[in-house]
Amino acid sequence: MRSRRLILIGFFLLEGLLAPLAWSSPYGIFIKSAEFITSGDLKTLSADIDYRFTPSTITALEEGIPLTLLITLKVKDPDRLWFQQPLIEDQRRIQLRYQPLAKSFQIADLGSGAVQNFASFATVLDTLSRLRGWKFVGQYVLEKEKSYDAILRFKLDIESLPLPLRLVAYLSPEWHLETEPYQWRVEP
Repeated sequence: MRSRRLILIGFFLLEGLLAPLAWSSPYGIFIKSAEFITSGDLKTLSADIDYRFTPSTITALEEGIPLTLLITLKVKDPDRLWFQQPLIEDQRRIQLRYQPLAKSFQIADLGSGAVQNFASFATVLDTLSRLRGWKFVGQYVLEKEKSYDAILRFKLDIESLPLPLRLVAYLSPEWHLETEPYQWRVEP
């Protein structure tokens, strides 16, 4: 019984020591700006993002493990009750891959199947940092005389990792890379 208590106390002490490190980490995904651009009747999403991958995620990528980013866009009517579903909810999955034999990186849009090849990780980050021209689903439900709240999130999808690595990723703060919800007012 006593040894059990000591183990629990040790666990909580260790967790207390590591928690500040996770909160003050220079790593993560940060949205710098986001906006809808209108061209005729069509609206597209543009955003600027700062990706700061941890050494563990970069090592996994260089070992050939693909990393999947989940991008979520929600548009809500501020006049509706807070618990109602968003008017628009769209997701995009982007996968980063490294081909060790070719020594090249890839960005794959898992929805459209489009794949781009890159010679360096720096060019991958440069390309990923500019999201342009995302034609999101459901944009025609927005009325022209109203304003809406748009919410954008990016996150590293731990569920898409290989099973043996998934448990490590769940337990390690180094793998929990996601943005705070970026919210702005939209006036169609």
